[in-house]
Amino acid sequence: MNAVDLQVIEQIQNGDEVARERVIQHYKPYVINVAGHITHKFVTWSDEEASIALLAFNKAIDTFDATAGRQFLNYVYLLIKRDLIDFYRKEKKEAHLSLHLTNEEESTIEQENNQAMELYEKQVQTTELVEEILELDALLRQYQISFEELEQHSPKHKDSRISLLELASLIAEDQECTELLQRKKKLPITIIVKKYGVKKKTLERHRKYLITLIILTLNRQWEQLSQFVKKEGKS
Repeated sequence: MNAVDLQVIEQIQNGDEVARERVIQHYKPYVINVAGHITHKFVTWSDEEASIALLAFNKAIDTFDATAGRQFLNYVYLLIKRDLIDFYRKEKKEAHLSLHLTNEEESTIEQENNQAMELYEKQVQTTELVEEILELDALLRQYQISFEELEQHSPKHKDSRISLLELASLIAEDQECTELLQRKKKLPITIIVKKYGVKKKTLERHRKYLITLIILTLNRQWEQLSQFVKKEGKS
């Protein structure tokens, strides 16, 4: 759920608690990131600021009015900021927060929220990339390959990397080659040489790297890792 579905918000406001829990779980990383962004400190779920931010998110769900012309996440950011300011005022805690939310500051909410969203998205992408690398590493070990050794088996020249990316795409579409690869856990070098005219020495030299590219092409759910590898391959 990259964008909030207004129909889902309406369902929650009409009493759908299952939908509420799903939305809360999805946006919890965003909520805690916003709390940290506003307070200029690292916030964990054991901190009061995190609880206040989550309550504000819940309040935003209940009170959001789609006809008011605001984006939902901008509204969330505004409520979290107001509640955190109120919390610091009551607790008389030191913070780099203005204790008054002026009209001018309200007008900058969208800009602040965009900054928080950008940081959040980068954090999510990093987390997803790490998780995908772990999944890939587990699969590669079935082929006697470890993720750590790929760098030493990758081609040094850009043209070679691009050629192997293109070859991996062709092989991934080749049912005979992919079935043999997945069943025997070995690159069907003889068949690839005959079908695609690639030199046997090239395949043997870059066998582990090519197998990895084929596996990535076959597992399109690893979006972050695929983009990372393609970017590296063309740079």
